[in-house]
Amino acid sequence: MNKAPEVEGLNLAAILREHAPRSPGMETHLDAAITQAISSPGGLFRARLVATAARRHGLPEGTAGQLACAVEYFHAASLLLDDLPCMDDATVRRGQTCVHRVHGEATAILAALALINRAHVLIGFAYAAHPAAVRLQAVLCLDGCLGINGLVGGQARDLRFGEGPTGGREISRIAAAKTGALIKLALILPALNAAPGPVEFRLLKALALYWGQWFQACDDMKDVLATPQETGKDTGRDRALVRPNLVLALGPVAASRRLDRLERQIARTLGRLRQCGAQWDYLDQFQGVLVEKNRARAA
Repeated sequence: MNKAPEVEGLNLAAILREHAPRSPGMETHLDAAITQAISSPGGLFRARLVATAARRHGLPEGTAGQLACAVEYFHAASLLLDDLPCMDDATVRRGQTCVHRVHGEATAILAALALINRAHVLIGFAYAAHPAAVRLQAVLCLDGCLGINGLVGGQARDLRFGEGPTGGREISRIAAAKTGALIKLALILPALNAAPGPVEFRLLKALALYWGQWFQACDDMKDVLATPQETGKDTGRDRALVRPNLVLALGPVAASRRLDRLERQIARTLGRLRQCGAQWDYLDQFQGVLVEKNRARAA
């Protein structure tokens, strides 16, 4: 499986442990829950994207690591909450028993809050010396990506999916908020140092939208067509819980065509970003991850 590009000079797995919310004498179950949450971080696509972007846009290595950790902590926290019985009631995540089933639901919630808090602190450190206008942009980016118009709002719609429209348009809307929000954060937060213009901002937001919908559609396919052994997590949950799923709504063939269309939209958006300047060339490296995933889908 093709992985997101390595980031020169940065060991992201080690940095995740280094910046983790810990202190001497902290409650042992909370410590263990946080450790489990960050010890199997998957492919670290978002973290590598942030770190690569931060370095390309002139941020120092330490700042790049802080921002990468922050976005990955937000992602890890969202998974802790997503797995809870009141949400997806999952049993397995990345091949391991879910944190709430090992350490308890209350401890899993506290671990998620600790990771979210630490992520905000790291972003504050990363942009502390920047002009007030850049810091304000970072705050607004966080609110837009994580708040009621982003991740939180998307999750709320996900939970109430069966009570309203259930077509492909609503599924895409939920994917844009629930999955695309963190990718948007990973793209835009480190790019603030480069002061992108209006056209570049618009293209970055479009790329986040397409990537987010692509990743969510792939997850939908795996939930319907794969086994827990293949995915490392529970499958069949979307049908059981009446959650948005592109494959269930459109069928596997139409969903696969939607993925192909998204890949073409991604390629066009990347091409337009390249026309804006060489500072965006690094994004093409990450498209290779999607191509590899597409081969796995078609196999």
